[in-house]
Amino acid sequence: MDADKRYYTRYVVFLEGRVATEKGVTFPVEIVDISAEGARLKTDSQVILNKGDIINLVIKWKSSIKAKAEIRWVKNEKFHTEFGIMFTEMDMANREALSSLISEFALASLSDLYTR
Repeated sequence: MDADKRYYTRYVVFLEGRVATEKGVTFPVEIVDISAEGARLKTDSQVILNKGDIINLVIKWKSSIKAKAEIRWVKNEKFHTEFGIMFTEMDMANREALSSLISEFALASLSDLYTR
């Protein structure tokens, strides 16, 4: 998705997570950036991912945040794969935890601006 079309601000983060595909394959990921509607993930695992695949994601934070998501794009590099996801299902408790996570990073980025 073109950055100009995004409704929510993305925040650069360095969080660990775990993905499970609908075919039962699980692998670790690094969450590179995140917003209320999706995230960019990176993995060193040798996995086959396709645009449109549905995944289950667990984000390791103060409490685990669980969501179902659709893969929107995939970029295979020599030693890793990056892919973008859009959250499709998340219960209220996980949505609130995600909002709290994003708020924390948003406030941190604001303080960075004011302390320069």
